[in-house]
Amino acid sequence: MAKAKPRICEVCGAEIRGQGHTVKIEGAELLVCSKCYQKYGRKKPGTWSPMPTGREPRRHYEARPKPKPAPRMQRPLYTEDIVEDYAERVREAIQKSGLSYEELSHKVGLSTNLLRRIAHGEYMPTIEEARRLEKYFKITLIEKIEENMQEKVKIPKDYEPTLGDIAHIRIRKKKKK
Repeated sequence: MAKAKPRICEVCGAEIRGQGHTVKIEGAELLVCSKCYQKYGRKKPGTWSPMPTGREPRRHYEARPKPKPAPRMQRPLYTEDIVEDYAERVREAIQKSGLSYEELSHKVGLSTNLLRRIAHGEYMPTIEEARRLEKYFKITLIEKIEENMQEKVKIPKDYEPTLGDIAHIRIRKKKKK
């Protein structure tokens, strides 16, 4: 003989012993345990709410009108990249300065080892590191690369999509037996 599945209180999650009680909370009838029935069963049906009622919120917020977005100008996008001959430019700038790597590392804010590796082309600096070097040596290490923007394809208002426009149909070839 199979054992009956235990019934669980729909409010607190405890196992219901005995018959259980039906309580109306927020317009929904729930099966609850004796403990929850003592808490919520004495109230008038449909009046109990888990949310506090009868008091006003402390602050009143009014919705601000959203600012209208400024018309977008069609300007080309660009990305920043390090120039190809960065090592030569940094090496020449270090030689012209006449300072040692140790002295430069304190002034530029990069480690001595990192400066050596950049000057010898063993390490490509990040954009931030390149900006520091550009600022100190007054050289150009970052170039802007423009990307062409593609215009969005405009769909006519009276266009009705077909099934082929919506679904990507894959045609399987039948295997020869």
